[in-house]
Amino acid sequence: MAMETFLDTSVPWYIHEPPQLQPEFRQLVTEYARVKPEHVETHVQAVRDKAWRVAPFPCVGSYLFAELALFKHPAYPEILNRLATDPSSVYLEVGCGLAQDIRKLIADGAPAASLRGTDLQAGLMACGHDLFHDSEALPLATDSGELQGRTFVAANFLDDSDASALRAWEGGADFVHASMFLHCFELPAQVRACKRIVALLRSRPGSLLVGRSGGVSLAAGGPREEEPKGPLGRIGGVKRTNYLHDVGSFKSMWEQVGRETETKWDVKVVEEEIDDAGGRYFADEEHRWLRFEVAAGWYKRLGEELRREFEGLRGLDGVPWKVEVRGVSSCGTEADEEGFLECSQVLVEGFTASSAR
Repeated sequence: MAMETFLDTSVPWYIHEPPQLQPEFRQLVTEYARVKPEHVETHVQAVRDKAWRVAPFPCVGSYLFAELALFKHPAYPEILNRLATDPSSVYLEVGCGLAQDIRKLIADGAPAASLRGTDLQAGLMACGHDLFHDSEALPLATDSGELQGRTFVAANFLDDSDASALRAWEGGADFVHASMFLHCFELPAQVRACKRIVALLRSRPGSLLVGRSGGVSLAAGGPREEEPKGPLGRIGGVKRTNYLHDVGSFKSMWEQVGRETETKWDVKVVEEEIDDAGGRYFADEEHRWLRFEVAAGWYKRLGEELRREFEGLRGLDGVPWKVEVRGVSSCGTEADEEGFLECSQVLVEGFTASSAR
């Protein structure tokens, strides 16, 4: 497809002039990025025009990146509080684009060292640096060898191979934020993406996924596949479809993810009306935003996890250790028939670790 076709500004989700900016976003640009108030619209439009040449997506064309979505999520106070009070807590945003929500967290008191973002398009994250004037404070890595001390990394999120730049971040996040992301994929790819999110989260209660995705109302008669509109429906000559969930199918997807990853999740998802900017792309009256909160309320099979903790350990004589777990309990909660425990604290009743010789 010709680049000029892909960059077509006649599509309905392209707004030529900036809309009335969200007050909190305007404050972020003036106070965090230190842009003079009278220059905010001009500055934001210049960055948007540059970002459109990098990735002409609806979130860019309709200025959705100028909407701070995370701070309006009910889980935001908990996320911010834990990040601000626990230096070991880590936040990861997937499909972060210009990463405006990461800057909002910093402005509200979260330490920059605890925040990470990833996107397929390095150019979008670079546009975020242009927007917020912080390329030195929040550096970008383009491969796994540069991750140390970097806030952002460009990566294909669905690539779970050893070569993936995200491998080093697996098992390290307390919070994952995924907005305007999952609906970009077909259903099998969404399942893969959710399993990738599980791998990136810490394997413990309290780990949390939050976000918002395009979907349909329960009254629409069920979830459905849609071909992306305009040139987005055929990139590189390949026809694409998006899978739009309703509340029920989103929960069912996470049941599948739980079965396939030996985890269990407390899934909360609610419908929200599509706003004006989103309505330029999701124009059907049955379209909705689905706001979700997916919490790790159940621990993995703890005996197996404990054994894995000792895998590879050897005594002074070089002989590997053999581990036997006698039992696991949590605040008086017994494991269910599948071996899962619902818990906020985990107590190992007893185990022996001895030489396998």
